[in-house]
Amino acid sequence: MPSRFMDEREITGAADLTPIQHDQLRAAGKLYDGEELDAAARLVDDPHDERSFLGFCNLWRVVDDTEDRYDAWLYQVDSGTIFRAGTTEVAAEIIQFGLEARDPAVRAELGPALVEAGLLPKSDLSYPEFAELLRAQQGG
Repeated sequence: MPSRFMDEREITGAADLTPIQHDQLRAAGKLYDGEELDAAARLVDDPHDERSFLGFCNLWRVVDDTEDRYDAWLYQVDSGTIFRAGTTEVAAEIIQFGLEARDPAVRAELGPALVEAGLLPKSDLSYPEFAELLRAQQGG
C-alpha cells in the first residue's frame, strides 16, 4: 500500500513532545536556519523571534499499510524535514514547498503522498510527475 500522510498534529509547545521529537525539532531547525536551538526555543511565543516555528509547525505520521515510515515536520509555511520514523535520520526535506530527497525511492514514495495530502502545490514543477505516480498507485 502506498505511503500516506496521517494524523496531522499542530505543535504548540515543547512539553508535549517525546525525547525523539525534541531531537527531531532541533535537527529540523538547524537544517532550516543553521541555528542549534532546543525545542522550547524553537516554539517560543514571541512573534518577533524569526527563529520560532510556533504557529507554523505541524507534525505528520507517514505510514504505509503495515508501519510508520516517516515523521514529517512541516514548518514556516513552505519548509519541512522528513525523518525516518522514530529517528533523527533525515530522509527528505521540503524547501520552498518542493520535495528534496537524494534517494529516488524515497522521492517516489513521498511525492505521491504529498500530492494526496494536498501538501504539494500544483505549481510545483514536480507536481505532474508525483500526481501521475499517485494515479498509478491507485490503479488508474
